[in-house]
Amino acid sequence: MNENRSGERTSDEIQQYWNERARSTEATSKQATTYDVFLRELEIAKLKERLTACSLPAGSRVVDLGCGDGDSTINIAAAFPETNFVGVDWSEEMLKLAGGRLAATPDLSSRVSFRVGDMRHLDDSLSGERFDAFMSMRSLINLTTSAQQYSTIAQIADHLKPGGYYFCIENFMGGQTNFNGLRVAMGLPEIPVRWHNHFFDEEEFVAETSEWFDSVEFESFLSSYYLATRVIYSAGCNLVGEEPDYFHPIHQTAGKLPSIGDYCPIKLVSMRRKL
Repeated sequence: MNENRSGERTSDEIQQYWNERARSTEATSKQATTYDVFLRELEIAKLKERLTACSLPAGSRVVDLGCGDGDSTINIAAAFPETNFVGVDWSEEMLKLAGGRLAATPDLSSRVSFRVGDMRHLDDSLSGERFDAFMSMRSLINLTTSAQQYSTIAQIADHLKPGGYYFCIENFMGGQTNFNGLRVAMGLPEIPVRWHNHFFDEEEFVAETSEWFDSVEFESFLSSYYLATRVIYSAGCNLVGEEPDYFHPIHQTAGKLPSIGDYCPIKLVSMRRKL
């Protein structure tokens, strides 16, 4: 049985979880892949920033690996009118939502497409194609073992052009440990790694990816957001006996804080394929 770091569940069960979550989500909702929609907006903004900085030439092709309901793919594609995007996901139910979103934005249909694919076997969905960039947002953490995760990253490298980019927003144990330490100090329980997630280790990540990528840079860009929402706001809710609300105004405003420290499991890793 393939197990994640918390010792539970198989890949088939994780895939089933996302299919069921897609079926239970309204077509217009942005909560199919995360309940914290403001966090997702910050992730999308960060990827736009990184794609802008690397100045991809017109006609470039970008893969959104683990695209889910396609909201991020379509949002980012709209900001880059000379770039083509391919969203890949193993959940057919999520891709039904993605197809609906694309149908509602017909001006993008010539540049955006979605494919069913298992990231553990990228050749099945991407064949021998090479791309200018890949991006992922908390997607590889749904694989059950580190071996599967690094095998997928090796396949990403195989499908990147030399000098191509991989912008990886995934979860790491260092930030998880740090922010849980703050929660405990504030009298709050730790937030465990969810049953369907397997977080990366920062040092291991660098060591395992160095064969294919250089310029591996980490950015804890959501650190202040987590401090405000998962620590300070949660402590306030605890004092008055209320449950935290993902739509509370603090989630709308916390993203404007400058990022300080390393108090969030979610990090951006910017990587470039070796020439």
